[in-house]
Amino acid sequence: MFLTNLLLRLFIFLINNRFPSVVRLPFHLPNQQQIVYGEDDDIDDVLDKPSVAASKFTSWMECNVIDSEARKLIYVEFPTKFVWILNGRFWKRRKVGKTIGRIHSVSPKLGEAYFLRILLNKVKGPTSFKEICMVNGETHSSFRDACYALGLLDDEKEYIDAIKEASHSGSGFYLRFLFATLLMCNSMSKPEVVWENTWEYLADGILYNQRQRFKSADELKNLTLFEIEQILLRNNFTLKNFKKMSYPNVESVSSSNNRLITEELYYDIPVIKNDYDRMFLALTNEQRNIFLNIMSAIQDNKGGVFFVYGYGVTGKKFLWKTISAAIRSDGNIVLNVASSGIASLLLPGGRTAHSRFIIPFELTEDSFVK
Repeated sequence: MFLTNLLLRLFIFLINNRFPSVVRLPFHLPNQQQIVYGEDDDIDDVLDKPSVAASKFTSWMECNVIDSEARKLIYVEFPTKFVWILNGRFWKRRKVGKTIGRIHSVSPKLGEAYFLRILLNKVKGPTSFKEICMVNGETHSSFRDACYALGLLDDEKEYIDAIKEASHSGSGFYLRFLFATLLMCNSMSKPEVVWENTWEYLADGILYNQRQRFKSADELKNLTLFEIEQILLRNNFTLKNFKKMSYPNVESVSSSNNRLITEELYYDIPVIKNDYDRMFLALTNEQRNIFLNIMSAIQDNKGGVFFVYGYGVTGKKFLWKTISAAIRSDGNIVLNVASSGIASLLLPGGRTAHSRFIIPFELTEDSFVK
């Protein structure tokens, strides 16, 4: 569609007032219709607006109650036979003209709204949200379950088989990372089904490391979920976004498995040690003096504030990396924090200050470019 409009503009063709016209059809979850109002508007006046009581979407369902012809159409077909009367906020049978309906696209990340959109392309003439969720006389508790019952979503067998196949050559950490990636991509219709069928594969390696601490299957499942949650949190996701997925009981995990501590100690020390040896030999005399002063303060537990100044491409980041590797190779924690996102990406395990310390953003009118 974008390419077509671009070509029409390049060849100086009109892209509006073409026939047939396209009607964009909004929809919303129960009691979640969008409301537009000014910052000084009274809340009672806003709620009394006709657009709140009767949206295009809810009026469509009301029209299905009284008109038998309407009940033969899915939502996207509705504008071909009916026209929206803005003043009265109701649908009326179309007498002339031709119009194509189009439903607003929705990202799978929005959950129930995404599944509702799928159903609206299949279900004809529903009179309520409850009826949209009805399949063969059975009313399902969510739009997702209704999609699954109608066969509009793939089963999870391919994902279960994929994780089992990957377990032949991949480590437990790799499998947990794979599962977390599938969650972030919203690939699975029922992630809880994949979890229940593959959690033993995903738990590979955890029992070995925690054998003395965790004995039962429930404890092992809890720790596996805990590690998957760490991967998701590093990517601004969480298992809480998936309503029917189990969530780890963080309180049952001992303080040694604190999320922040675990994340910062989750480094391969032999690899870090090799990196440190290589980088230390590459330091210049000036960098080595700075390095030794900082490491001396750390080893003597003196603390201190050190300001290193230099122009771009003078080796400041290389010095930070060497210091980080030296501290982490001893099994200690380093928090690399930068003021900008780009700078944080150049440091091992780097985060911005706002991300690391959860500093709130205070937005003002001057914060936006007009």
